[in-house]
Formats: sequence, structure tokens, C-alpha cells
Amino acid sequence: MRKNKQSTRSLVAFLVTWAFAVLTVTGIILYIVPQGRIAYWVHWSLAGMEKEQWGWVHMMFGGVFIITGFLHLYFNWKPFKKYLADRVKGHIQLKQEILVATVLTIAIFVVSAINIPPASWVIDLNNWIKGSWVTSPELEPPYGHAEESSLAGISRKMNFDLKKVVQELESKGIKFTGKKDTLESISRKNNTTPMAIYGIIQKHKISDPKEGNGLLSPEEIEAKYSGTGLGRKSFAEICLEIGINLETGMDRLSKAGITASGEDNARDIANRYDRSPIDLLTIMMLP
Repeated sequence: MRKNKQSTRSLVAFLVTWAFAVLTVTGIILYIVPQGRIAYWVHWSLAGMEKEQWGWVHMMFGGVFIITGFLHLYFNWKPFKKYLADRVKGHIQLKQEILVATVLTIAIFVVSAINIPPASWVIDLNNWIKGSWVTSPELEPPYGHAEESSLAGISRKMNFDLKKVVQELESKGIKFTGKKDTLESISRKNNTTPMAIYGIIQKHKISDPKEGNGLLSPEEIEAKYSGTGLGRKSFAEICLEIGINLETGMDRLSKAGITASGEDNARDIANRYDRSPIDLLTIMMLP
């Protein structure tokens, strides 16, 4: 019986160790992977596993670590109590140690929640690393989870000629069953990415006279551009995407009391003026 208990304790100890090791690796990977919309758009993977799979592994081993951690404490409760007793007998101010650890824990929680240094440095580094994966505007999906849209859906939303889109894919030898197929399913069937499929069909855009005349309403602008990752783009990239001159866009922002340059990040400027990136886009698009 004692041997079985010892074996269980050893098993738990090894599980805790391995769970900690796996969580360390998956935590680092999830810290540096691109944003979800980019990862799904380009089928990002590492060691044959995509972002979602790494997330599953991290979540499962988080549970394993919690459960085995409690079991480890249970099996080692007597040595743990003896350790505490020895520390107290050694006249070490255990209460002070607990107090300092508690204060540090609360402080880390608070600075993380309100995003101030030093936590903000870690968060900003995370945003920079994730943003660095996007090296070209072409890597950006037109809106969040665009890969889940059907050919008919994305053609309607992005104002593509659906008939020409279908003909284009057929001429390229792309396998799909019909206009209800999603970009994700089509890319999987053809061993490519949603970004590559979108790159083929995006040239069949039907010009919208509203855009050229700046007649889109604020509501239409929000409906069209929300979820497209505006906040992570520079104003130069945004102006290129919406088809207006950078100087014109900056001039309109200036007239609205907003100081910015083409290299500035839209979310940073929006936060500075207590606005949203969509608000700034609306100002730039409407004279």
C-alpha cells in the first residue's frame, strides 16, 4: 500500500513538472503568434500545429497543472506543515513574507488590469511582436474572420462581381463546389490559404460611386470597415486602403483638432483623443 502511494506521489510530481514545462513553451508561443484574424487568414503554424491547436494544448495542460498541483500539495502536506513550523521556530518573520507576497500579487494584478508600467511594457511588447507579423497591407484580411465568409457573402460585403469571382476561380483550377463555399473550406481543399484565395478574387471589385464621391454615411463607413483591424494600421496604410490622398486625410483630421502623421498608429491617436479608430476614419472619409 505504501509502495502504491509512493508511486502515485512520484507520478503526480512528474506530471506537475511536465505540465509546467509544456505551459512554459505554449505560453511563449501564444505570446508571439500573430493576432487571431491574421493567423487564421494565412494558416499560421509552428511544428505542424496552428494557433488554435496550440491554444487547446495550453488550456488542457493548464487544467493538468492545477489538478496535479493540488494533488502534489495533498501528498506533501505533512512535509509542508513541518517546513512552515521550522521556519517559524527559526524566528523568520513568516507573516511579513506572506504580506509582501500578497501585496506583490495584488500590485501585479492591478497594474496589469489598468495597463500601466511595468505591466504595460510587457503588453506593448506583445502587441509589437504580434503586429510585426503583418509586413504588407495584402496580409490583412478585409474584416474579422473573413475566412469564414462564403464566396457569395464576401462578394456582397466587399462589392465583388460574384459571377466573375466564380469564373476566375474556375479558370485558376481552384476546387470548390459553389458560391456557398467559404474561403476557409476552399483554401483547405486546395492546400493554400484564405489570403491567397482572396488575392485571386479581389480584383473583381465593382466600383461604388458613393466611395468616389465621399457619400458614404458614418453608419455605412462603420458597417464596412469595422472589424478590419484599423487600430493596428498607420494612417498611411489606411489612406491607401480607402483610396484617399494622405495629405487630404491628415488635413481633415487637423481641422477636427486631431494632430497625427502618416506613420502614427490609428489606435494610439484615437486613444489620445478619446475616440475610436472608426471615428477617425469617418473624419478622413467625409469632407
